[in-house]
Amino acid sequence: MTIAILVVMALAWFSYERGHRFEEELSDPAARDARSREILGYQDLPPGYHALGGFSVPFIQEMAMLSDREPAPGEEVSGPADAFGRRGFIYLSSRSSRRRAREVEAYFEGESDHSEFFKDIDDRFEVEEALARGHLRAGGAEVRYVAERGEMELGEGDEALPTVMARLLIVCPEGSRLRVAMWFEPAPEKPAGAEGTGALTGTPADPAALRRFLDHFQLCR
Repeated sequence: MTIAILVVMALAWFSYERGHRFEEELSDPAARDARSREILGYQDLPPGYHALGGFSVPFIQEMAMLSDREPAPGEEVSGPADAFGRRGFIYLSSRSSRRRAREVEAYFEGESDHSEFFKDIDDRFEVEEALARGHLRAGGAEVRYVAERGEMELGEGDEALPTVMARLLIVCPEGSRLRVAMWFEPAPEKPAGAEGTGALTGTPADPAALRRFLDHFQLCR
């Protein structure tokens, strides 16, 4: 029991220290890029995107973010409304229970239309329409995706804006970790009476655009 308590205390302390380091890195462009590059393994970023840094707890979890908004050196970034403009990419790799991993897999396989794993993003993104579901190979990984159109609200009281978002499950040969990501961009105006996804070319609902975007990264690092 004593050992278990010590482990929990150590992890809590480590997360606290890492959290403060993450906040400091957000105000330093070079540190943001170094951390994002370490986690995502890119040589260059997708056009129009900037590194927002990352957060890691060894053996437990790592996260990296990209945005169309580049904070100025020394600028305080206190939340999503400060971090993102209209486009963003969030990557998360973590240890996971078999039950949680299966719950996420069921969502991507179409066995369920909801996943508790995405609760936080669902609080900000109101789905209006399912656009596409499928799989492809990109970024050195097998990627399953679910794309939706809806409205995204990044800040408390901010206007909710039309958005297309792809949720991604990244399947790697070394499968002991749960790797997921979210890519969101503004939704193009939908022509009156239009059907199909032709108007969504170049958005996260377009498999070719997904592949081009994800091929910038090494997702199975």
